[in-house]
Amino acid sequence: MSEAAEIKILIVGMGAISRQMLGVLKTKPWFRCAGVVDVSDAGLAAGRELAGLADSALFKDLGRALAEIEPDAVLVNTPSELHFAQTKQCLEAGCHVLVAKPVTNDFAQAVELAELARGRGVTLSVAQQIRYNRHYTAVANYVKSGALGSVEAAWFMNSKPRPNVGNLGKMPQPTLYENACHHFDAFLSVFAGRDPEWISCDGFVPSWSKYAGPCMVNALIRFSGNLHVAYHGGFSSQAPMYEFRIEGSKGALKCRGLHMSNDTMDYEVAPALGQFVATRIDEQAPPRDPWTVFLDGWHDYLRGGDEPPFSGRHNLKTFAMLSAAIESVERGKPVAVAGNPQYAVAFGRSQP
Repeated sequence: MSEAAEIKILIVGMGAISRQMLGVLKTKPWFRCAGVVDVSDAGLAAGRELAGLADSALFKDLGRALAEIEPDAVLVNTPSELHFAQTKQCLEAGCHVLVAKPVTNDFAQAVELAELARGRGVTLSVAQQIRYNRHYTAVANYVKSGALGSVEAAWFMNSKPRPNVGNLGKMPQPTLYENACHHFDAFLSVFAGRDPEWISCDGFVPSWSKYAGPCMVNALIRFSGNLHVAYHGGFSSQAPMYEFRIEGSKGALKCRGLHMSNDTMDYEVAPALGQFVATRIDEQAPPRDPWTVFLDGWHDYLRGGDEPPFSGRHNLKTFAMLSAAIESVERGKPVAVAGNPQYAVAFGRSQP
């Protein structure tokens, strides 16, 4: 695929994520929307309007769209229970695929898709853009700078009121699949080089919640290098809550805001045994749309650039954390991650 060539893209599912991505993609000279697949008339109408498509480029059947359009790449933004079959169909058709998170609802299926992409000589990517937020980039750079010394403890809280449950209402693990997967991926970015060793996770549903499955989660996660993370996330808090505190041998960093996706953060730092002082650690990280950074990286990957952290293969590490957390909730006991034979491929002990 030459640097100057347009990339002919098929969009599967015209919900909110596709519309966000389309807003960014339309600014890229390499992007051409060749068609839209959606089971609803409203979704097809949105595709017609937002992508400027003729009726002949609107489909309700994925197989027909793949055959008629022969796209270079496919965006799969549908409910997660559909991801495996749809992504597999697109990979088998020889298309690059960018699929919404989570890549599937099953770790073995995620491995199968990564293997299939490699075998077909195409790329598989997972739309986990949150690590490219200004906030997480700033925190990752601050930790990497060594200002905190040897980082060994962190406390993370991010929950919000989401009474409009939508398609998450009956999902067995709504906050882990929809929310924690972003948080876990951000941890792997901020604490680069640290592998999750085990996780102990408890999920619950408050009496005021409309969710059927555990919409609030508390967990303890131990990473390599003696790093311990206390985690809270969910969708049924009574008010928005965001705090990320990190401690190392040289001091502590405290971040407070409304939500992980909101770059209006307050930062404080304290030296070891000292007092917190307000500061700005994000001055060198200008405000930006994480989708822009993500999609530029995806474009580079399609052109033969370095494999990004959101590739299907690299995303297996995030998905292993997610799967182990779900297993811990269901079993009521800690579950190994990096040392677990079930997730060995995610940590390089076998090659997908």
